[in-house]
Amino acid sequence: MTESTFIRDHLGQTLVGYEYRPQQEAMAKAVMTSLQDKTNLLVEAGTGVGKSLAYLISASMWISEDKTRKVVVSTHTKALQRQLYDKDLPFLKQNLFPDITYALCLGSENYLCLRRLHQTRQFGLFDADEATAFAELLLWPKVAVKGIRAEIEVDANLWSKVAREPDLCYGKACKTYRECFYQKAKAIERRSSILVVNHHLFFAHIAADSKVLPNFNAVIFDEAHELEDVAASYLGIEVSNSRINHLLDTIITINGKGLLTRLKDIDRLLYSDIISTMQAVRAGSDQFFFGVAELIGNSHTLRIRRPACVEDTVSESMATLQDLLNNLAEASRADESYSEVLALVGRCAALRHSIELFLTQGVEDAVYHAERFKTRIKIVVTPVNIAQRLHDSVFSVIDTSILTSATLSLGGDFSYIKDRLSPCPCDELLLDSPFDYKRQALLYIPSDMPQPRDKGFAEAVTKTVMDILNITRGQTMVLFTSYGLLNEVANGIDPGLTVLRQGEMDNYRLIESFKATDNVALFGTYTFWQGVDFPGDALRCVIIAKLPFAVPTEPVLEGRLEYVVKCGGDPFYDYQVPRAILTLRQGFGRLIRTKTDTGIVAILDSRLRTKPYGRMFLASLPNVKITDKIKDVKKFYTSLKN
Repeated sequence: MTESTFIRDHLGQTLVGYEYRPQQEAMAKAVMTSLQDKTNLLVEAGTGVGKSLAYLISASMWISEDKTRKVVVSTHTKALQRQLYDKDLPFLKQNLFPDITYALCLGSENYLCLRRLHQTRQFGLFDADEATAFAELLLWPKVAVKGIRAEIEVDANLWSKVAREPDLCYGKACKTYRECFYQKAKAIERRSSILVVNHHLFFAHIAADSKVLPNFNAVIFDEAHELEDVAASYLGIEVSNSRINHLLDTIITINGKGLLTRLKDIDRLLYSDIISTMQAVRAGSDQFFFGVAELIGNSHTLRIRRPACVEDTVSESMATLQDLLNNLAEASRADESYSEVLALVGRCAALRHSIELFLTQGVEDAVYHAERFKTRIKIVVTPVNIAQRLHDSVFSVIDTSILTSATLSLGGDFSYIKDRLSPCPCDELLLDSPFDYKRQALLYIPSDMPQPRDKGFAEAVTKTVMDILNITRGQTMVLFTSYGLLNEVANGIDPGLTVLRQGEMDNYRLIESFKATDNVALFGTYTFWQGVDFPGDALRCVIIAKLPFAVPTEPVLEGRLEYVVKCGGDPFYDYQVPRAILTLRQGFGRLIRTKTDTGIVAILDSRLRTKPYGRMFLASLPNVKITDKIKDVKKFYTSLKN
């Protein structure tokens, strides 16, 4: 029996509300072929294809043929990760594949370390104002299910003292190894045939020389359009003042609490030398990042274009600290803390090397930039071209890599994503959505909007948004590319309608409030262009204020554009336009999520009509009726209510 027949004959008998979709069958067949032939595959599956069940069923059938096989499924958003783990995989196990095993994989920092918890209690490493919370934390392991932070409310600073850190782990030598929550999770992962991860954890695995996840035969990247940015962040370098402070506080805090308190009797003179050297590292770090902050000025981020942009006031004292810790490690060989001290030696070396690479600009084809968020200041090196590195570390090493998303191609052409990621050689499959967009949706593009750079643009957007909200009276999400325009428009909306703004509460509460409130509009930026799902009547209108071109002066984007020029390409048409088109398609895709959904998408950017590239944007959208008249919007929306 083929996987296509299997989906048609069995899924329909077990899945409530199942609708036959030839696109889903075609995808399942292509995924199975790739798994069997050990080939790479690109699949663009339009909204409504049911791609997650398509690839999960094929993966499950493939695993059923050989129980030793293991598949990783990687997503970008937590929402999809939870859907796979909480809904799709349990459904398949209960109804179709009773022998299938699966696990939700989390980064180790999510897990409580029992050894560090006991040490924090034994040596009083918690602060006075953390005493009550720490007392509760001590009792928690007795009732904890998985021992992950999501199960308990705990302050980030306290959690950092008790969370698992890979290089501080004793492994099988740890006295709490048998009770360890992380090791129990790893044991489940080793026994499971399908591992559900997110892109961040997957590339943490790649960056750690493939030591984070168990060995696997194939990887399926869902929401694969996000791979480049996530991979680049893990394949780059980052050093922050908070990271250095965390290293020092792990050794010993300014209040005299930390690893060193347990070892000071081993060598009192060495202890004193480490304390004085740490003071020099703290002072040097403060001076170094103060210099970085002066470079950034009033901005949030700054591209660094020349080597030695600030004086290196950290490395010399850090090297001395590294040597002293190495001496401490030799002196404490008989102590159980020996491996911890060695880990701290490694951290010092890594920080020194990263600072050196940043200041000498020693990484080819990379962007050097500095960022500040409140009191946290960091220096970053981000590679602008990761295609070859991905090819060498992922696509040519793993037997099968499958990349899928609702938005991977440009007019059916996968060249852009292949240039950025290099998953070649690979097969390609383009599947349209099964939805009837002509019937289900209306696209409104007003003809009288000024250009986005014109002085009156924000005012015109506010008026048009208000005109649409007067028709919908809620059930509307308005998508922006900046908080500035978002707040300006939101402040201009007349009372009588609740406006929820991204940033005024966490995104989960914002989404739940939107679902639960009448006469409400949700205003969001890039976070809400993808990964949010409002099927049914909760969302009947999506307004896109502006085409989602990324700011060309943002350092990493600027570096990528320069790299395109270096390679002989056109930075606007070869990178900016394709990237913006994929983002627009994601935003458009928020509206119609099921076969019964209906609604309106409004795009308030006149460049769709006035610029040559506007036709490229329109051609990328579903085949939908377009109007420039607000009366058509009212007529269509009224028909939805009847």
